[in-house]
Amino acid sequence: MTGAGSAAAAGADSPRFVVTVGTDHHPFDRLIGWINDWLVLHPERILAFAVQRGPAAVEPVCLSSRFLDAVQLDALLDSADVMICHGGPGSIADAWARGQVPIAVPRLRRLGEVVDDHQVDFCRKLAGLGRIRLAEDPAVLAELLDEALADRAHFRTDGLAADIDAAVARFGTLVDELVSRPRSRLPLFHRARPARRDPRADAGRVGIGDLSLEPAPAMSTNQHASRPSASVGRAEMTNEEQG
Repeated sequence: MTGAGSAAAAGADSPRFVVTVGTDHHPFDRLIGWINDWLVLHPERILAFAVQRGPAAVEPVCLSSRFLDAVQLDALLDSADVMICHGGPGSIADAWARGQVPIAVPRLRRLGEVVDDHQVDFCRKLAGLGRIRLAEDPAVLAELLDEALADRAHFRTDGLAADIDAAVARFGTLVDELVSRPRSRLPLFHRARPARRDPRADAGRVGIGDLSLEPAPAMSTNQHASRPSASVGRAEMTNEEQG
């Protein structure tokens, strides 16, 4: 499948969505299932989606890959018009570095998705500051995806400081205040950030179909979203706090 073929099938003006669950070793089946539920109702958008599943047991109904190397993952994130991620500070910072206001779904300790509920506190604080769009239930996520289809500009920002690393470092302090256990480092807050992409500069962009993603399984009209699965992670990173 080529990037051009994917774009044509999804519609030339369709925003490109990238879903990332970060590098936590805990599966995040809930987010993948919510995305599947929405795509089952919007099958014409399936080719506009790519999912990072990590160790998820739920199989995305769209293109996905368990692992991509750093170069491929950066290219995939660069191709996104709208980013949906878990509540990890690294994944959120990756969105900010690309001028994005991501849709964030925090992991929950009670569901075995993470070791504590720091993502909930962190995401609620950032949502109050207008730095993310928060989705804590599937209905809100569906509303935000519908909104992104209507106007992707609602999910971009010019409000962050020009120095992205300085901006996210300030939020690194916030993480340390909110997290219930000590952290010695937050690696993604300090790594080099890619240049912010002009959302209008679509020419020459890497297409989802140009990357090494696994094709979606055949989907029937009565398919349930919680079927067993596959998605995208940064292969060389294993520390759950990185993403």
